[in-house]
Amino acid sequence: MALEIKHSSFGQLSEMSDTLVIEISNHLIAFCEFQTNKTSPHYVCEYAIDLESVGTLSEHFINTIKHFQFSKKNYKAVYVNYFSKQFTLCPTAFYHIENNRTLLEFNTGSVLDQVVLVDEMNTDIKLIYAIEEAFKSTLDVFFPHHQLRHSTTVLSKLLLTSDELVKEHIIVSVHSTYIEIVVKQNHQLVFANQFSITTTEDVLYYVLFVLEQYYFNPLTTNITIVGNMEMTSHLMVSLKKYIKNIHVGIGNKQINWEHVKGMPQHFNYTLLNRLFCE
Repeated sequence: MALEIKHSSFGQLSEMSDTLVIEISNHLIAFCEFQTNKTSPHYVCEYAIDLESVGTLSEHFINTIKHFQFSKKNYKAVYVNYFSKQFTLCPTAFYHIENNRTLLEFNTGSVLDQVVLVDEMNTDIKLIYAIEEAFKSTLDVFFPHHQLRHSTTVLSKLLLTSDELVKEHIIVSVHSTYIEIVVKQNHQLVFANQFSITTTEDVLYYVLFVLEQYYFNPLTTNITIVGNMEMTSHLMVSLKKYIKNIHVGIGNKQINWEHVKGMPQHFNYTLLNRLFCE
């Protein structure tokens, strides 16, 4: 059965906003404006990219920030979550910066002329990933002081550090064409990966696969699901048939939701909670 993903906007543009969070994948660009002194999101919006349309990611991005007028504002901080299929994890003990490109290409294939970057997921693991050079240059032009992280880094940091997720073993972030799954045991990161999906059955398959691989008991394992689908969706109903402790994500307790009423806290989860990964 097809996934039931909702793309909606919440709140409205505000002159009080001083921080912008951007989330980018090959099919979607999402934005959230924050008033940081009140930890208050004012405006959340999304721009779906037609995969069959012409135009580069940079061109779509430029058109989008001009359409929503984000390019006209001077933000104190800009945070970017970037989804890329080309990433790999490396234990810090074996990490050498000069081997970044070689290691990434060994695990994911050629990255051609893309820029290779690295995130520190925690003190033990680094995430190495590739980003289009033209798109990175576009980010540098419009938002010179932006802070960029791979989307899997953001999800992992939230699972490892959020009070709201302290009892969770697994978090699953569901998007239209892919999911990201992060697993921790004894408060340590043990798995972080992404999988292409098209149906709810695909999501169920990968979640159960991870449970089996790490010997998790479906009756006792705590799993949080985030993404833009309703609690009554076919996906949630299917997961609850096999896993007892399925929860939808709850945003950081510091977030003030008054300007985005009507948006469930598990919607746009990594977008809204990025501020708490720094």
